[in-house]
Amino acid sequence: MEEKIVGGKIEVQDLKHTFRLGKLDVPVLHGVDFTIRPGDFTALCGASGSGKSTLLNLIGGLTKPTEGLIRIDGQEISAMNENELCLFRRENIGFVFQSYNLMPYLTALENVELSLIFGEVKEEGRREMAMEMLEKVGLADRMDHKPNELSGGQQQRVSVARALVTKPKVVLADEPTGNLDSQTGEEILALLSELNREQKSSFLIVTHDPRIAEVCDHTIFLEDGLVVNQWREHHAH
Repeated sequence: MEEKIVGGKIEVQDLKHTFRLGKLDVPVLHGVDFTIRPGDFTALCGASGSGKSTLLNLIGGLTKPTEGLIRIDGQEISAMNENELCLFRRENIGFVFQSYNLMPYLTALENVELSLIFGEVKEEGRREMAMEMLEKVGLADRMDHKPNELSGGQQQRVSVARALVTKPKVVLADEPTGNLDSQTGEEILALLSELNREQKSSFLIVTHDPRIAEVCDHTIFLEDGLVVNQWREHHAH
């Protein structure tokens, strides 16, 4: 039976975050507000140092905010403790990083399977799901290759497969095309967009790349730790 995932709604209210550097407090976010609708394909844009990656880490539950509220799919993650966050992330969030973050000694297939090990999926089911996901991202013939035997674009495809194999409600991608040439970057972008339509997960993509913003349903601009602008396209999904 094909279950239909519906992406999680992301609500961010008056989010503030300050880093402690020695005795110095460095405020990064100054009261950020926005809502991402379930299944939206959203770009988070802004200059280097505007707070984009910090915001992504807060939404992903990797960092706790200094102040404010983050709600994903109705659950207030800003109020969760470490254990609850860990469980929530595992079940609801997929991450795609600029630097791929693959395990170098594992094959593409094993890297994708790794995402499923902590879940409820039995071993044979895991292999099948991982193979199916690698086929979806166009790597059917590269499953047994290790990261150093793959191009940057292929490694990023493995990382996309790893993020999406658990069928997360939310996918967070930090500069997913940042290390790729423009042609390969466009292919990865097209792949993310296609998987967004197919799996219905909500995507939030941190990017410097104006082309990514062009294909998104919703673009949020951060400047000096504040949302300065946002717009919604009305793409028919």
